[in-house]
Amino acid sequence: MRPPEGVISVLWTRAELIALREAIEITPNFEVRQEVRDVLKNAVRAPRMKPLELDADLAERLSGRLVPVDLATATARAKLLRAVHGPERHRTVAARWRPATAA
Repeated sequence: MRPPEGVISVLWTRAELIALREAIEITPNFEVRQEVRDVLKNAVRAPRMKPLELDADLAERLSGRLVPVDLATATARAKLLRAVHGPERHRTVAARWRPATAA
C-alpha cells in the first residue's frame, strides 16, 4: 500500500530514530522542531517498527537541516533524502569537472 500524495514514508530502525531525536536538539534554526519531536517521540514509543509517514514539506525541511553527527544519524538522513528525492537522483561529478578522456 502506497502512502497518499504529499506524504513521505521512511522505515528507520529504533537506533536511527533515537539518533534523529538527539540530532534534532542540536540542529540550528529549525522552525518546526516541536512537530518533529512529537512525531519521533510517538515513533520511538511504538511497540513495533513500521514506516514513519511524514508530510512532504516537513520531510524536505528536516532533510535539509539535519546535522549528521554520527553513523546512525547519517544513515537516517540518507534514507530520508532518498525518500524525499527518489531513488533516481544520483550525485555525479558535473561534466565540466570530469577529466577529458583520450580519444
